[in-house]
Amino acid sequence: MGLVATVMVLLGCAGIGTGFLVLSAFQVGLPSVADLPNLGPPRNSYLLASNGTLLTVLHEPGEQHIHVNLNQVSPWVTKATVSVEDRHFYQNTSSVDLPRILESGIHDILHPSSLQGASTITEQLAKISFLTPDETITRKIRELLLGYEIARTFKPNQILQMYLNRIPYGNQAIGIGTAAELYFHIPASKLDLAQASMLAGIPDAPTAFDPLGYVGTTGPNYAKLRQQVVLQTMVTNHYITQAQADAAYREPLTYYSWEQGSPTLAPNFVAYAEQRLQARFGDAYLNPGGWTIYTSLNMADQQKAEGVIQNPANNARLLRDYNIGDAALVSLDPRDGEILAMVGTSNYNGPVGQVNMTIDPRRPGSTFKLFTYTAAIASGKFTMTTPVLNEPININGYSPQNYEHNFTGICQLQNCLGNSINIPAVKVEMITGLPNVVSMAERMGASEMLNPQNTYGPALTLGGLSIGLTELQIATGASVLASGGVLHQPTSILEVVSGSHIIYQYNVAHNSLQVVPPDVAFIMNAMLSNNNNRIQDFGPYAHLTLPGRPVSAKTGTSDKQNAAGQYSSNIEDNWTFGWTPQLVTGVWVGNPDGKTLNSVTSGISGAAPLWQVYMEKALAGQPVMWYPKPADVVQVGSGPYPYYYLPNTVTNAFSPVNCPPAYQSNWNGTC
Repeated sequence: MGLVATVMVLLGCAGIGTGFLVLSAFQVGLPSVADLPNLGPPRNSYLLASNGTLLTVLHEPGEQHIHVNLNQVSPWVTKATVSVEDRHFYQNTSSVDLPRILESGIHDILHPSSLQGASTITEQLAKISFLTPDETITRKIRELLLGYEIARTFKPNQILQMYLNRIPYGNQAIGIGTAAELYFHIPASKLDLAQASMLAGIPDAPTAFDPLGYVGTTGPNYAKLRQQVVLQTMVTNHYITQAQADAAYREPLTYYSWEQGSPTLAPNFVAYAEQRLQARFGDAYLNPGGWTIYTSLNMADQQKAEGVIQNPANNARLLRDYNIGDAALVSLDPRDGEILAMVGTSNYNGPVGQVNMTIDPRRPGSTFKLFTYTAAIASGKFTMTTPVLNEPININGYSPQNYEHNFTGICQLQNCLGNSINIPAVKVEMITGLPNVVSMAERMGASEMLNPQNTYGPALTLGGLSIGLTELQIATGASVLASGGVLHQPTSILEVVSGSHIIYQYNVAHNSLQVVPPDVAFIMNAMLSNNNNRIQDFGPYAHLTLPGRPVSAKTGTSDKQNAAGQYSSNIEDNWTFGWTPQLVTGVWVGNPDGKTLNSVTSGISGAAPLWQVYMEKALAGQPVMWYPKPADVVQVGSGPYPYYYLPNTVTNAFSPVNCPPAYQSNWNGTC
């Protein structure tokens, strides 16, 4: 005997008085239906680029839901749904469809192997909102009682709207708005009779009546047969004529899947932005969801970055010539920290495409010298013209080597930096003080430097870190120099809106902290933008310049070091970071699995060409900008490349620094 029929028999046999006692017992512990409007499924949230382009839809795993009001639903949907699910819906005020229950009960008694349901739309709403799907008498009685309360509390159209938004339509689609967008790529208001009758038939058995399951098959199409049932009920209930039903049944329908309708734009950036959402809001963007999230991503810059980093022909050349199997790019606006482009891999669909190399820690190589030399200038111990001796040293058994394996004698600090010579960098680091260098790196955005597991020693300035830094962290450090010494933590989320309520809005003033004096940043930019400082090792026309535009740049490579931190010719990572006042870009090339590169001796042979092409494209049409000299910076000389000094350092501008005995040379006492 069917559950509904059983319930009716039990209540009938119990008599009126006893029946009320039975019903009262089942009412104990029932939830309040007053909460029903707030119990809808979690809604989809939408992640947008800065220009409004949809990047992706964020939702709970296994469910998608687009909420619609009843006036946003095609009338064909309501007619089809009421016809096939609850033909007395608008006449029934108690939620219990007695004729249908009696019909179902008789059917279940006579045909126990083919049970027939008798739940009204109101009862189904009660079940999916409050109850489990268990087929028990207790659950059915509770469903009847809740349905009765719902019918007393809400108007039919309110009930129908909640029902249409909560019923499953298969393929993760919860609600009619979701189903219309999924299967037909149209809003629910645009569904015609054929489409509406197909969708109205799905909830009864979402798997069996899934129209996508029959695309391209030759066997029985149960989704189509179910559509025919729906249409015939509409004829029976005088919503349509037989001719309309026949025409709707014959109408060819084209179906879509989520893969065809959901965008997959900038997947590495999307995953990063979702991490930031999770860190700030927890799961609220998924449940209850319904948020519109505007990000910092500049679609024009992102497309240019993908065109450079994910160019199959160029990537094949890099693999062939240098054994470079992957590349990554991140681009920031240093004026506010907004992430404009992020490409974490050269092939999203490749074997390591799910790893976002812009946020994967790697040893930074000589790019760390950005922090070392900034700390050195800020200390007042060094100027851009301080002489440093490029000769072998030994620090408690550590003897760094230059990549060129040569020793060129004295170089000015700006030339030591521009040519990225290792031995002078280690001297500058140790005289400035390792704690001071570490502190500067942390202030400039290398926030994991104090991680207890991240050990370092004299090799720090050459990138000798046990854990490493991410491309985004190094780009953040570069952006501090690009912004005149102001730290803006990298930002991906600009605004979060729920309905008409603004949940969050990015405020650049709250994300601005002066961590490097403006005069120090200016001098660093003067040194790093002077291509003459790089000619010795990089040549006059290296890929570190931009036509007609001043730009600061720093390269780096990381090598496989032995246990003593000694130099190896096996290079793992290759970096280039460069910036103007309006744009900072970092490029990494290498292999995520640590395979070494071939024929790569510096940043200009791997990452720099990619950096240069992107920067030229991204800055095209933008004004040429550079930094005004701070009032306290002392200028000596004229022309395009004068000398710049901090106050009170001009008198010792060309004097050697005090050199600890371990680093003393017999060359005039110069360190």
